[in-house]
Parts: sequence; structure tokens; C-alpha cells
Amino acid sequence: MLPPGTKRLLDHPQWERLMWDSCSPMKVRPGDQAGFRASLALWDLGSLGLRLFRAPRYVAEQTPQDIHRAQRRRLILAVPLEGRCSFAQFGRTVALEPGQAAFHMTTAPMEYIQDEEGAMMLVQVPASRVGLYVSCLEDICAVRIDAGDRILATLLGGARAVPEIHAISSERAKEAFAEGLVASLGALGALLSESVDTRASVVKRRRLNAVKSFIDTHLADSGLNPDRIAGANGISVRYLHHLFQADGQSVTDWIRERRLDQGRKGLESAELMALTVNEIGLRSGFSSDAHFRRAFKTRFGVAPREYRRQRLAGFAEMQAS
Repeated sequence: MLPPGTKRLLDHPQWERLMWDSCSPMKVRPGDQAGFRASLALWDLGSLGLRLFRAPRYVAEQTPQDIHRAQRRRLILAVPLEGRCSFAQFGRTVALEPGQAAFHMTTAPMEYIQDEEGAMMLVQVPASRVGLYVSCLEDICAVRIDAGDRILATLLGGARAVPEIHAISSERAKEAFAEGLVASLGALGALLSESVDTRASVVKRRRLNAVKSFIDTHLADSGLNPDRIAGANGISVRYLHHLFQADGQSVTDWIRERRLDQGRKGLESAELMALTVNEIGLRSGFSSDAHFRRAFKTRFGVAPREYRRQRLAGFAEMQAS
């Protein structure tokens, strides 16, 4: 267990190591590696952990290799306090605004994107503790919890008191307080599970996952559109839009985000260095270089050519070291 308190002005390697040790086993790719500076405050009460961090824009990935190496079974509630973020796990992608929340697990691959400099609260417990209240923890991960949720508000009020509770001398009192927060996490998970576990929701989720899988397979086709997607999946265009609206986004937004993610990974790949930025954009399904450049800069805050230069420069430095 790491000592409590705040670690300030951490550079990229320090931040990645501390987050790996204290939270999720993730590889971190900063937007600006040289200028990356972050802070992390951490407290543990019994089986409950609280992490508060502030960091600039970055992307992180929880890989099967790191998951196996960490051997860590935790359920984590992520709550952005400032700035927007998104993450993908179990075939679902959730975008969060400040005050909203979502669960994720340390036992499955995940990609996390922090769109801008921001602050985040993470509340984590052993997965088995919430598993007492939820039959399938996967079902409650990467599902948005609205800022107005009453159980979430109660939980966050208690979480904000953790630093003060941690300082008191009574271990029994601290443990009792932590158990109350764990129970609140269980209540939040149970309510979320019931809301997504009805028969209609299961059918819709499976249908939506099948549609998303089809989209991912055909991203390179610049002619991919709702009519073609609906026809290939045996549903109406109206029902297709309904599936995505229930998930909190539109079909076209999903296609654009997936293409941008594919383009970003292509720009980061040393194996694709022979391809131009325009060719990577076309391979990702964008109709023109201008379209790719404009969408990429809007999404990631930097032009694709500059992003590639930064990422491959970091790769070259790692190869040389």
C-alpha cells in the first residue's frame, strides 16, 4: 500500500508508474510527453481507495499483458471533476462530462482518452465487494451515470470526506466509514444493473454491439452510411438511430469517433511510417485529407502531422535508449 498524500508535478514516467501501482495497470501516452506534469492524491480506508488526480491531455491503454502482470481485480468508479473524458471497455464507449460517472474494471482491456486538461476522482474497491450486489459486473461498466443520480451524489459526498476521515485516530471508525461507502457503491451498481438488465435492454445491447462490430469492420469504406448499416444488419434506419440515441450518441458521431481512433493508432504506428498522413486518413475512411485533418484537430487538439511527429519521436527515443 502506498503512503497517503499528494504527489505533485509528476513527469510522464513517474505518473505512469504511480497510477500503475495505485490504480489501473495502464500504459500512458501523453499529448505532450516533454511538458507532461500531473499530480495525484491518494488515500486508502480498509478495502476502499480514493484517488484524485489532475493531468494534461493523454491517452491510456489497459492491455492484456499489463492486466496479467498486475493480477488486480478492482472495480473503479471514475468521476471527472473538470474536463471531458471517454473510455471504451467490453465493446462499449462512454463519454463523460464533469459530474457524470461510469464504472470500469482492471481485469479487461480498456482505452481511456482525456480530451483536455482536467481533474478526476476515482473510487475503487475489490470487484468481489460490489459483486455481492450485481450478478454481472461487465454489464455496469462503460455505462454513463448522470450527475443528478441521488446515490451517486451521496457517494461523492462521502468520498470527499475521506481525506479528513483518514486523519482520525480510530481505525474502527475509519473502517466503518469505508464500509458505508462500499455499500453505496454496491447500491449504485445494483441500481445500474437493474436499469440495463431488463430483457429489452439486453436485446438492444446485443443488437447495438453487432452493429458497432459491423461498423468497425467497414470503417475504411468512405461510403459507409446509416442506410447501408441498417440494411446489412436487417433493421430499419429509424431503429438504427433509436439504438444509438439510447446509447447517448448518433450513428454518424460513432463512425467519426471510431475512424478518428483508427487514424490516431495509424499515426502512432511505427509499422505504418511509409504511409503518408493522407493515406492513413483514407485507410480510416475519411473522404479527403482536409476532412481528416480538420476532424482530427477538432478531436485531439493537434494536427495529425504534428501528432505523428510527436509520437514517432517518442518511439525513436525509446528505441535509442
